[in-house]
Amino acid sequence: MEFRVLGPTEVTDGGRSLAIGGPKPRAALAALLLEANRIISVEGLVDAVWGEQPPPSAVNALQTYVSRLRRVLGADTLCRHPAGYRLVAEPDMIDARRFERLLTEARAALAAGDPSAGHRAAEQALALWRGPALLDVTDAPFAQAEIARLGELRLVAAETRVEAMLALGDVTGGVAAARALVADHPLRERGVAHLMLALYRDGRQSEALATYHEARRLLVDGFGLDPGDELAALAQAILRQDPELLTAPPPVTVAPVGPATPPTAGSVRSRLVLPLDRFVGRDRELAGIRRQLTTYRLVTLTGPGGSGKTRLAREVCRRLPQPVYVVELAGLHDAGLLEATVAQAFGLAVLSDLDAVAATVGDAEVLLLLDNCEHLTGALADVVLRLLTDLPGLRVLATSQRPLGVGGERRFPVPPLPVDTMAVELFLDRAGAVAPDWTCGPEEHEVVTRICARLDGLPLAVELAAAQMAVLSPAQILDRLGRSLAITGTRPDLPERHRSLERTIDNSYRLLDGTQRDLFARLSVFADTFDLDAAETVAGADADVLTPLTGLITGSLVATTGAGAAPRRYRMLEILRAYADRLLGPVDRERLRHRHLDWALGLARAADRGLRGPDALRWYRTLGAEQANTRAALAFALAADQPLAGMRLATDLSWFWYHRGHLREGIRWLRDTIDATPGAPPVDRARALTALASLLYLAGRLEESGTANRAALDLALTADDPAPVARAYIYEAYYLAMRGRAEEAAAAGENGVRHARRSGADWLLSEALSTNGYLARARGDLETAAATLDEAIRVGTGIGYRWSVSSSHWFRAKVAADAGAADEAYRAALTAARGLDDLEDVTGWLAALHLLAGTLGMTGRATDGAVLLGAVAGIGGRAGYSPELMDPYDSPREIAAVTAPLSPAAYAEAREVGLTMDREAVRAFLHRLTEGGPSA
Repeated sequence: MEFRVLGPTEVTDGGRSLAIGGPKPRAALAALLLEANRIISVEGLVDAVWGEQPPPSAVNALQTYVSRLRRVLGADTLCRHPAGYRLVAEPDMIDARRFERLLTEARAALAAGDPSAGHRAAEQALALWRGPALLDVTDAPFAQAEIARLGELRLVAAETRVEAMLALGDVTGGVAAARALVADHPLRERGVAHLMLALYRDGRQSEALATYHEARRLLVDGFGLDPGDELAALAQAILRQDPELLTAPPPVTVAPVGPATPPTAGSVRSRLVLPLDRFVGRDRELAGIRRQLTTYRLVTLTGPGGSGKTRLAREVCRRLPQPVYVVELAGLHDAGLLEATVAQAFGLAVLSDLDAVAATVGDAEVLLLLDNCEHLTGALADVVLRLLTDLPGLRVLATSQRPLGVGGERRFPVPPLPVDTMAVELFLDRAGAVAPDWTCGPEEHEVVTRICARLDGLPLAVELAAAQMAVLSPAQILDRLGRSLAITGTRPDLPERHRSLERTIDNSYRLLDGTQRDLFARLSVFADTFDLDAAETVAGADADVLTPLTGLITGSLVATTGAGAAPRRYRMLEILRAYADRLLGPVDRERLRHRHLDWALGLARAADRGLRGPDALRWYRTLGAEQANTRAALAFALAADQPLAGMRLATDLSWFWYHRGHLREGIRWLRDTIDATPGAPPVDRARALTALASLLYLAGRLEESGTANRAALDLALTADDPAPVARAYIYEAYYLAMRGRAEEAAAAGENGVRHARRSGADWLLSEALSTNGYLARARGDLETAAATLDEAIRVGTGIGYRWSVSSSHWFRAKVAADAGAADEAYRAALTAARGLDDLEDVTGWLAALHLLAGTLGMTGRATDGAVLLGAVAGIGGRAGYSPELMDPYDSPREIAAVTAPLSPAAYAEAREVGLTMDREAVRAFLHRLTEGGPSA
């Protein structure tokens, strides 16, 4: 586990970032990290998180935050102590402590005359920084001293790195690094001295002296001070060209030697050309690639054209201590010249071969960068294999849209930039270059985020879009992107292939064979991710899919998602999908969309059955992953005059919407498709109206629900199918009971059970029995209610219908509460809540929690009940669902059981704690309730 404070507060485990919560949990963690291995009192943490005026609920809220952190970090790492809390961590587990150790090593190595080790340690120290220290708590009083101290040490590390570069003779790199330091800290005399010395050693005496005079002017104008004696003495030494200023060894970056003087290993380093604009983000990728190069000898950065492979690879090389040799292959199309091209990178004569490279490099530890390899991967595989075999100290970093296919190759897929952070930062940085007077306000920031999302965070696409800021506003750029991908750049330093987005994709598309091109176009019908079965059903056209799909994945035109998922899923970047869609003719596009609709219908039909069985969780997750595709299919059905197919699809998706809380979406789709199919078969229309009634009921729109279901029942009774009749009677009975019409409700409930038995569907029988148990309870017949609900639980358990079982336990809790058996009600409500949580249900789970809160009040734990009511309100508000609206009959009693024993202030304070909870926090809260453990 690694703790990071050199930038945003972050915890990683095995390279994976752990979820540690929002600003306040992060502040608590930062305070614990600054006092690692020491106990911090609860009061101290409250002061750190809230400052001098914490809210009344601060202690309870802090316990929730710490509890969440303990679940993530482990109780052995974040320890509870009678006096407070203690975070246990070895120094190297915290990036700030590791940074200080590396800086100490760097300074010691320089003092000992080992600049190579000093440079390496300084580079490693600086690579740990991901932004300003403690970025989450920059305004917190407890962090100010540490922020200032670490910021100063960061500057010392940067200056140490420059010293090491100069000692190694890397004058060019030293100038660039020192100039960057001076630009950010023009009054820091040590950085000015480094820049003056680097410029002088690079033969730029006048620039070195100009640097001194500029620093002197700033000091005099700003503070009325002259530069220090050491800086003035350095200026005098430069003026008289003191030979002692040139005591470092010759530069390692020199022009390649000619054929008469073959280089020795390490004496020649290819020119590493870096763009002049700022490198943005990618800290995680930089660290990951460096780790892989430490372990593996061949690492290939893969990704679609424009994903930033070249820029990332060159930034990695810039930060490495060993010599780097660069082979640019984009313009090479004759594989017969590969060996000579590689040899030239090592400074050898024209038409030298790999044997000459081996004789020159020998056992030296060097890095070879092979850039833009995708069109030569076959020939390159042999060349790279020979090089790695003959040169034991060689490591190869390649960039390619597809892997080289060499044994031992480690592929590093380069992801798009995160849209909300790095992609937006890149856009703003590049826009600032062409529109320096433009300031991005909050509204335009949202537009920029949408631009970056439309471009999938692909760096080249973002840069090309930002370049349009010279003549267009962000809104205009977004509008043009909605109509075309024809965005171009005018910078002469860009390679021809990167001067337009379409040209970049064209180059990738040309590398595909015929079957890959056909599949690439057909896959554009998917709105988001898809799996192999879907690809074979929709895009396969009775042909092999796996082979061309594999080619598209290795060629970086299709990406895999969720390596741990089963089955694996795939996706195309939106800009690639738009390009692929344009490859289809109108007839083919229409045919594919009909196949996509048919596939979605089959999927939803199977899911509607599967959600009522033991495999329900898998089906919930499947439909969750396919939401974009089912939405696209619904939209197509309505647009293509296929409303009956759309209504059937919406009906089969309704149970998913019901449990996941997608009420507004489901109501809209069902209304639209029902309205578009006035002449639909009665069974189809009845099923759709019952589905609509169920969603309206959850949304608290009881009258509309009753009207829709009454229409469904009338239609169902005209058809010879007992299942839709049973479902309509079940909802009719429930609606009538909610309206106090007990006798009519009982008759409807009995009809529901009778038709459910006729249907032979045990899931339907379980639901009907559960409803009849509720009806008996509403009539005051608690004994019959309990027996009927027990039968519903037995039937549901027999077929693995966990939702119906949990729902029956929910009713069972209400029956127990009516009977005054508060403890039994609490246990039944807890069983319901846990069962629904296991299904990842949303609406039923929240309703069960609401009831559980009431039973806590009934059993003398009103404060815990108030916390739970707050959690239900907070999570339900975000989901757009309220148990109080859905269940107006019992909700007032449940709330009263919690509020009556508490003062208004105590209730408000406890409820406020619950409002901060997410689902994980609620689970932990319930665990503490049942286990009787400490509150955090």
